Amino acid sequence: MTLIMLFALAMTGGILLQKSYSLVQINALKEQLKVHSYNLLAQIEYQDNQLLVPRLLPDQHFNDKDSGLYSIILDSQHQRIWSSISAIDLPNFTPNEITVGNWQYSLANNGEEELFIARYGVSWGESRHSQFNLLLMADMKTINEDLNNYKKTLLISLGSAASFLLIMQLIILRWGLNPLNRVINDLKKIQGGENTQLSGSYPKELQPLTKNLNHLLEVEQSQRERYRNSLADLSHSLKTPISIMTGIVHQDKIGLTEKNELETQLDKMTNTIRYQLQRAVNGFQGLYINRIPIKPMVKSITDAMQKVYSEKALTIKLDIPIECHFHGDENDLFEVLANLIDNACKYGKKSISIAINSTNNILIIEVHDDGSGIPKDQRESILTRGVRLDSMEVGQGMGLALVKEILQAYQAHLHIADSSLGGTCFTIQFNTQFTNNN
Repeated sequence: MTLIMLFALAMTGGILLQKSYSLVQINALKEQLKVHSYNLLAQIEYQDNQLLVPRLLPDQHFNDKDSGLYSIILDSQHQRIWSSISAIDLPNFTPNEITVGNWQYSLANNGEEELFIARYGVSWGESRHSQFNLLLMADMKTINEDLNNYKKTLLISLGSAASFLLIMQLIILRWGLNPLNRVINDLKKIQGGENTQLSGSYPKELQPLTKNLNHLLEVEQSQRERYRNSLADLSHSLKTPISIMTGIVHQDKIGLTEKNELETQLDKMTNTIRYQLQRAVNGFQGLYINRIPIKPMVKSITDAMQKVYSEKALTIKLDIPIECHFHGDENDLFEVLANLIDNACKYGKKSISIAINSTNNILIIEVHDDGSGIPKDQRESILTRGVRLDSMEVGQGMGLALVKEILQAYQAHLHIADSSLGGTCFTIQFNTQFTNNN
């Protein structure tokens, strides 16, 4: 495609330059013939209705036969009344009717000779018989040779320029695409298991690309890690129920108490499997980044929480602009908000406050409750996988650990502090500029 464009550009430029050069040559020739006509007219006298023209002219070209410069005078009837010695064997080249004082230009062939003809209307009186046509003719051989030489020179010059530009473009393309080739090679190494990230030095134009690619790689690695953790948690959680059920099954007699225990353990296994599968499926999806409105989701969760904790008659205050959006996976946002709001409702007494705002490409989510709060020395512990605090109900430590894992995948920050309501405040910060590059 580039070669075709260069060829078309060279052809167009060559044609324009050639026409311009040809026009300049023709205009120069016209001026020369006009000068010859004025010199010739200065030699002519008109007496007794007759033109008196010298046989020999000052310009020797008119006096030499086949010199390439010719002159003829025709009367009003287009009959030849005089010609230069050089034009004796030439025909009259009768023109169309030409008015006095006007010039007319044309081309004509005399055998193999191409002539450029300039005709001029002249009058030495008021009668028609005193009007004449002055023909000045020049051989186009020299001009045509100059044009051909110019064409050859132009062709060589434009061809060389096009070849140079093509070579330079190939060099520039090879140099410009070299960083992309490095990216491809690094991706092949990642695919082959040699590297885990793009670690090369890239131009600043490619840094946003490589940065986001590394981010996606981190997300996928985090997702695989979460799947492994979910499977490990599922396996570990099922060990105890299976052991209990195995022991009961091997008893000689199974009473009502044992049956109830079996049902309890089966329910526990079912809930554990459902929870772990939901956790594995609804995790961060990596490549699927969407623009999710936040307020409707929060409203849906708080409505559900008020039904679940209806006995508390909670007051939930929302401060969420309608234009606030989350850039990521909807399930991740739901998992984070549902865990934090559920904890706030579970451990709060009467008042819950949820504030969300977005400023300077930072999305900030704050969940306040008026509960007993979390001691400072235990705030990091409740975010650790597998750690449960004795003062907490079963499940809170697991939910917050899941929240932490999701936020790590988004490179978001979670901060736990005392709330102005008297309980705990969970604050999350998402960098929307990093996750939204569309």
